[in-house]
Amino acid sequence: MTQTLPKLSHPMVDDAQYNLLRSVGYLNAQERKDVIDACEFGDVAHIKDKRKSGEPYITHPIAVAEILAGFRLDRDTIIAAILHDTVEDTEVSGEDLEDRYGKVVARLVDGVTKLKSSNHNKQQNKAATFHKILTATLDDPRVLIIKLADRLHNMSTLDAVSAEKQRSTAQETLDFYVPFARLMGLNDIADYIEVLCYRNLNSNMYNKLSDKLLQHGLGRNFQKEIIHRYLTIVLTNLGLGGHVKVLDNRVSMYRQFFRNRGEINTLLRHYSFEIVLDNVEACDKLAYYLIKKYQIDDDHIEDNIRRPRPGGNQSLTLIYERDNDTIKVTILTKQMQHAARLGVIGVEHASDVSQSVIQASLRNMKDLVDEDNINDNHADFSAAVSIINDLMDYLHSSKIICYSPQGHAYELPQGSTALDFAYAVGPMVGNVATGANIENVPAKLGTALKDGQMVEIDVDSNAKPKAEWLGFVVTNKAREEIMRWFKDLSAEQKQHHGQAALDRALRTYQKSLDDLSDSDWQNLLAWRGVETKAALFEEISSGNLLPQLVVSRFFSDEVNNRQNASDATHPQQLIANAAGVELHFANCCHPIYGDPILGHLSRHGLVVHRHKCFSLDDIRKDNPYQAIQLRWRDDHALRQSDAGEYEEKVRFPAYLKLSIVLNDEQISEVIYHLRQLNIGVEKVDVRHSDTILHIIVRSRVHLAQGIRDLRALLGFPNIMRLYQL
Repeated sequence: MTQTLPKLSHPMVDDAQYNLLRSVGYLNAQERKDVIDACEFGDVAHIKDKRKSGEPYITHPIAVAEILAGFRLDRDTIIAAILHDTVEDTEVSGEDLEDRYGKVVARLVDGVTKLKSSNHNKQQNKAATFHKILTATLDDPRVLIIKLADRLHNMSTLDAVSAEKQRSTAQETLDFYVPFARLMGLNDIADYIEVLCYRNLNSNMYNKLSDKLLQHGLGRNFQKEIIHRYLTIVLTNLGLGGHVKVLDNRVSMYRQFFRNRGEINTLLRHYSFEIVLDNVEACDKLAYYLIKKYQIDDDHIEDNIRRPRPGGNQSLTLIYERDNDTIKVTILTKQMQHAARLGVIGVEHASDVSQSVIQASLRNMKDLVDEDNINDNHADFSAAVSIINDLMDYLHSSKIICYSPQGHAYELPQGSTALDFAYAVGPMVGNVATGANIENVPAKLGTALKDGQMVEIDVDSNAKPKAEWLGFVVTNKAREEIMRWFKDLSAEQKQHHGQAALDRALRTYQKSLDDLSDSDWQNLLAWRGVETKAALFEEISSGNLLPQLVVSRFFSDEVNNRQNASDATHPQQLIANAAGVELHFANCCHPIYGDPILGHLSRHGLVVHRHKCFSLDDIRKDNPYQAIQLRWRDDHALRQSDAGEYEEKVRFPAYLKLSIVLNDEQISEVIYHLRQLNIGVEKVDVRHSDTILHIIVRSRVHLAQGIRDLRALLGFPNIMRLYQL
């Protein structure tokens, strides 16, 4: 660094500028001069601004730029980071930035500038800002990494704000920015931010695990060295050129601890390593050796080289146990390592398949955004709230990646069917789909897909969508395209398609429309509040009534709207799209209000299962169309009084396994605390190495609240929900 740096407004600002210039040595001389100029410009613009800590405000954006310099990002991104708050907080305009530093810098700064309106509430303002960041990121991914670096620095300096502000900022970051970053493949920066989120969310929990890590630090380091030495010897013996790196797996440990996925003493024996090799063949050779030596089963092998994860990251991951230690080995090439560091920012360095996966995520997010509804000048804040709610659901849903025979990747929610895949390819494929080949095996359109599968759709140009498809498609895109097709039909055509759909649904049970008596028809018409069969058929083709539910009602042993007084959960009142159908909750998985659910059509009515219930796999193998999508009624619909109290009889059994043996005093405390939360305790079963609680709750949220309180009360043991005793 040969430049003589100008003196700025404060010694702390001088230090920040000096550190930044040391970090941007990879830029050319003119670019470094522009960075110095931006520091001076930003210093003047923010001259009156102070951070909560009392430091000159400009130290923050310069620190953000220094973080980005660590990724060796370009001149425009560094300058935009230095000036990212000027338009929002000072008299500087976007035009000023464009005139001085160019259009790209002005556009990047605009992308991270908050939208504010005094005419809208905090939630609407926040949603509009999220929406703006999302749309700007889809246009230029550098917007996101500037925002992430901004969050990283802010999250590391939250001590000066209130505890409540720390928690709310951490939760917002964990809910939106971290999963967004991971979906864009920016895992390195997401890891650092996520650890800071946990620190600010619950300092007691964070400190408990941090203290344990310090206590066991020497022992853990010793174990890391032993494992590192062993893996290095393996590389040498196999004749592989590469190197072994010990990974900092704290973020994984904190995540599992905070999400109640692991007990502290077990987590302390988890170690992670990265092995970078020259090519894919070397990766396969090492993986084959370790799989054979440690008898690693398929559940602990992830081949994301051929099938990248969402975000496009490629690697081959193995998890095995050695001397009571859990060891995770991530094997990848230098190209994969480089691409994984910057994700969508460095997409040009990624392989073709990795780029295809990143594009699949971008397509899905673009589908969520209706840019006509919201723009910088006339923001429809209500639309922003709706779009961001959909985005949050998408970011937090489990995803799978499936591939066309040509190798194009399509990202789908877990549980999606072959028909969802067809509509992801495009409506011209979905509307004429007749079947599928999954991994070259013929399958029905309602077959649930698994991650990494290759799917080929059979089509017939004369084929048409079927109303019963609405019962099993998972994605909004598929549902909307099917609905759009039926909407354009004439009334006579809708009646024809509705009638055909009902007849097909009856044939599943070896029946037909001819088997329905006049009494059956009158019952069905009265149930739906319509006067004619034609109107009933139109309801089916319009998507308001699933033909599968009509059949379920017809075959129910006892079809009525009256509930047995002992039926505490009032199932008919809880399921939004199954009114008037006999319902039962499955004992194989004990679903509770708020769980993702599916319905299984049986001759005794509709059986409600958790979407991951093992028994559904067998049901779907024989007839995938008998498993239909269900949804719960809105939470507010369950509240009886104006005060928001819940209907007392809305309750579900649940079972918890605590990883500790409770003594009599602890049992009394547990029962007392749970009853304070209106959670009933039916039984406490203290066993040799754990304790099982039989409890009664209102919902999944109610249960989660109880688990959080119990963990804090008992010193944060692992608490698992059991779905089957």
